[in-house]
Amino acid sequence: MQDERATNLGKIICQERKKKGLLQEELLRGICQQGELTKIEAGERVPEKMLADALMQRLGRCTDTLEAIMSVEEYILFDMRETLQRHFYEKNYEKNCSLLEKYRRHKQVEQPLHQQFLGKYEAVNEYCRDNNAYNCLKRLKQALEITFPEWERMPILNYCLCSQELHLLILIAYFMMPENEVRAVWILTETIDYLEKRYYEEEKVKLLPQCLWLLAEHSKRRGCWAEVEEYSRAGVECLTKNGALPLLRELLGLRIEGLGKLREERGGGKEKEEEALRNQLESLEAVLARYADWVLGMDDLSKLHYFYHQDEVSLDYEMLRDMRKNQGISQGALQSCTQGSLSRIENGKQSPSKRRVVEIAKELGVNKSYYISRVQSEDYDLYELCHWRNQTIFNQEWDKAEKMLMELEKMLDLSVPVNRQYIEACRVGEKKVKKQIDPEEALQKMEEALRYTMPDYQKEKLRVPSREEFVILNQMAGLMRKAGRIEDGLKLRRDILQAFRQSRVEEQYHTNSMLLLYLSYGEMLEVVGKLKLAKDMDICGIKLDIFCGKGKITGKILANLAYVYSKSKSDNKVLQKEHFLHSYQWCLLMKQTVVAEVVKESYYDLFGEDINVLLRHPHQMVQTDFRPLNPPLLRTFPPQNQGYLEE
Repeated sequence: MQDERATNLGKIICQERKKKGLLQEELLRGICQQGELTKIEAGERVPEKMLADALMQRLGRCTDTLEAIMSVEEYILFDMRETLQRHFYEKNYEKNCSLLEKYRRHKQVEQPLHQQFLGKYEAVNEYCRDNNAYNCLKRLKQALEITFPEWERMPILNYCLCSQELHLLILIAYFMMPENEVRAVWILTETIDYLEKRYYEEEKVKLLPQCLWLLAEHSKRRGCWAEVEEYSRAGVECLTKNGALPLLRELLGLRIEGLGKLREERGGGKEKEEEALRNQLESLEAVLARYADWVLGMDDLSKLHYFYHQDEVSLDYEMLRDMRKNQGISQGALQSCTQGSLSRIENGKQSPSKRRVVEIAKELGVNKSYYISRVQSEDYDLYELCHWRNQTIFNQEWDKAEKMLMELEKMLDLSVPVNRQYIEACRVGEKKVKKQIDPEEALQKMEEALRYTMPDYQKEKLRVPSREEFVILNQMAGLMRKAGRIEDGLKLRRDILQAFRQSRVEEQYHTNSMLLLYLSYGEMLEVVGKLKLAKDMDICGIKLDIFCGKGKITGKILANLAYVYSKSKSDNKVLQKEHFLHSYQWCLLMKQTVVAEVVKESYYDLFGEDINVLLRHPHQMVQTDFRPLNPPLLRTFPPQNQGYLEE
């Protein structure tokens, strides 16, 4: 069937490989066997997420646009990898030792990517405990050589590399810098060149700022301030364009320092730009100090493990269980699975084959693949176009969004239910913005679009929705409010939140959906005067946004919180003004200029003054408890070790 073909990740990998003129041997080198890749591309095998991510990354593409449906076993490994990274922020090195040992006992550990992952984290974790940089560097090189043994002999542009391999190169450069800075700088510049030429924006943002930060720090030590400004500016632009947070504070600080030194050398210039950046940095630090002070406490090595990510993950057994229950079908009524087997699957005690999951889902009337997105196509450029259209909607750039939607409508196969659902829901959204449709009519059309993929939708019970299903449900809640059915809208959002929280999957693996839910639910609660719950939702949203290394939602939520404080009995004007100020500066930093203007106007309406009167630069006009109180950390960059020897 066409629908099956369109949802096949293997077809996308095959098409992207051929577009780039790559042989299978070039793409798979070191990470899997040719027979396995042949089966993946033919749709005969569904790759586990780690391998799927690596293959797509080697093609320069991002898997964040794809939602992965996992078995319990695969999810446990996935969550362990994420937890290992998180332990570095928290400096829980002993916990990592036991977690690494547990990971190594897993049956999939013999696969190259898993071996490489273990090698990387065992090396870095050991360094954090004994401070032996030489041994760490040696082990990092060994880990890289599992999939890329030629890394020291040839320019890396001659190869296809995944993010894990590139991150290893960055770590190697970091530990090599004290004794062989020429080689370290060469590795970093080669990695930048590779990322710029091979990776698309959504994947590039995870690693490019790390390289630019290390180079900016290196230039600072040499007193080359023009280079500091150049590297840090490129890093800030990459991060803010994508709404990413890791290393933004560090790069922004370096850019301000670089501009200041250049101004001293040249006798003036760019004072206003430096002033604006200082205001943005102070708001960034103030918000982090209040809501995520662990970011301010990270050492330099931890910062290289703080990633921007937006994973979307669902568990297959939860999906099957909820679909069946919502339709009122008994376990014994299904033809594709015996009652005993289905019972074990739905309890998470038996991992079904991927083919079996698809068969059961089809019998329940839902056509699912293991990697799904808001649209379905074998042309990955359409996934990217869909992603960027959604970003323009978030930034309220309506004309751009409409042009992109027209292009998507021309190029997508609208006989595929997911594509039809996306286009129809977007069209309703456009009419809603232009006030060309009544809320009740829009609500009816949204529900019709939802049922293309969610025939089991019931107002009394919800299963965990996919990303597009969630977007439609969230819009339906907003339309209920506009139609005067605000309690229905609140109940729908509460039910969605409950569905996510009852799932075994952690909320950070539903990043996009949960952030939008916290934003919209908090705003709706504030409007109806449920201020305590609104504040709780807003703070959860800010903390999750920062935890996932993102920053696009935080500015808007800070504005929500300002209104919550404006309505509270305490009448705390200091908190109101601070949240408005930091919302405004955060939005400017993240290039959300339309939203920033709305915040500025809202502040004037409430207080009758320009929001810029609160700025510290050029004059410190107000004191605020948002100021970070933590003293600067002692720097360990580059890593120092008296016993360090270059191999």
